[in-house]
Amino acid sequence: MRIVLTSKHTSPLAARVRPPAADANPPEDVAATVVSALGRPVGCEIRELVVCPATETS
Repeated sequence: MRIVLTSKHTSPLAARVRPPAADANPPEDVAATVVSALGRPVGCEIRELVVCPATETS
């Protein structure tokens, strides 16, 4: 089965994805943070990871 997306058909995921905010971290910086978290030693748990720009106040 082959699905071709045209202007008439959009992905359900694409409809939910928002464009990045002007002050968003670059994707490569977010990826580096995730890779760093995944590289933690055995026994070290990261149970939550929030990546946001340094200017974020919340």
